Amino acid sequence: MDEWDLPQWKKEVESLKYQLAYKREMSSKTIPEFVKWIEDGVTEDPFLNPELMKNNPWVEKGKCTIL
Repeated sequence: MDEWDLPQWKKEVESLKYQLAYKREMSSKTIPEFVKWIEDGVTEDPFLNPELMKNNPWVEKGKCTIL
C-alpha cells in the first residue's frame, strides 16, 4: 500500500466519523420486525396469493410453447 497524503487521511477520518455517527440496530430486533412485515404483506402479494393474479391482464394464461 502506498503512503497516503493529507487529503486522503482527511477523507478517511471523515468517513469513519460518518460511520460512527450512523445509528445501528441489533439484528435480534430488526429481523423479527422484518419477518413480521413480510408476513403481513403476504395477503397483498400477487406472487404469493394466486387469487390476486386472476385480475391481472398481463399474466400469461398458458404454458410456454416451443416454436
